[in-house]
Amino acid sequence: MSFFKKDKRTPHEIAKEQSRAISTQIRQEKRQLDRQINQSDREIQRLSTDIRKHALNNNKDALRTLAKAIVKIKHDKSHLYSAKANLDTIDNAVKNQLTNVKLTGIMQTSSEIAHSLAELMKVEQFQSISEQFSKELIKMGIMGEMMNETMDAAMDNNDLEEETDEEVNKVLDEVLRGKQ
Repeated sequence: MSFFKKDKRTPHEIAKEQSRAISTQIRQEKRQLDRQINQSDREIQRLSTDIRKHALNNNKDALRTLAKAIVKIKHDKSHLYSAKANLDTIDNAVKNQLTNVKLTGIMQTSSEIAHSLAELMKVEQFQSISEQFSKELIKMGIMGEMMNETMDAAMDNNDLEEETDEEVNKVLDEVLRGKQ
């Protein structure tokens, strides 16, 4: 990317690229840890056979030294497993962060859509249309009570927020279904 050119990627695309790079690095580290764990297993087996040989010769000093080495290797091996688990935790955190970036973008888009809709249809216009509709319903003999409730709900800003929340929930459901 040039210094003067603007990066045209979305924050989600940038985060996805960074997430992939981090996940690749984590997988490499986990493979290296697996190699070290396998090497530790081989070393434990080698030391076990040496212990058996020295047990036949009744060499207690060598047995004790080899047993201490096995204990140390097992201790180191447990640290390797814990490091591997920490890498898994980091990888999951990176994936969760990527999901959060994606959801943030979706929610921002959803709120922009709701704002655009609110600008397209002003409350006054909606109210005048509703009044005309109400008059027609009254002429037809339909109760005006339902229309008043609808007008009150349309004028209430909380309802707009609830509609926005419902729209956000719909978008989240779509995203979550798309993931599975």
